Amino acid sequence: MRSIFRMLVLAPVLCASAAFAVERASVDVPFNFESHGKVFPAGKYDVKLDANRSILTLSSRMVPSKTLSWGVGPAETALRDPVLNMKFDQVGDQHELRTVRLGGYQTPVLNAHRKSLLQSELPATGGQ
Repeated sequence: MRSIFRMLVLAPVLCASAAFAVERASVDVPFNFESHGKVFPAGKYDVKLDANRSILTLSSRMVPSKTLSWGVGPAETALRDPVLNMKFDQVGDQHELRTVRLGGYQTPVLNAHRKSLLQSELPATGGQ
């Protein structure tokens, strides 16, 4: 089975006043995805950092019970990097969440699919 690596670059809807002091963002994920054996529906999600900037939480707006949290560490960023970046591995017709970066903080690799054949970028989304 081939694994195709996809990167979803997502525009933030909510953020703190300073560009690198981002504490939350909202995004519209255009496809269903999996993480740690849980299936998440396509739709709007909120991503936020806790007050200590050590835990990142992803929550579905449509299905509030669909929530995941991870420990995060510092991430390297450049001036033109999007505020929110979510990477997925595509295995067959399923997407598996690989990493989430919000501002200067990122999760570790969240799945076992580490080899990538192709990297593609989806268009950014905006609005609320």
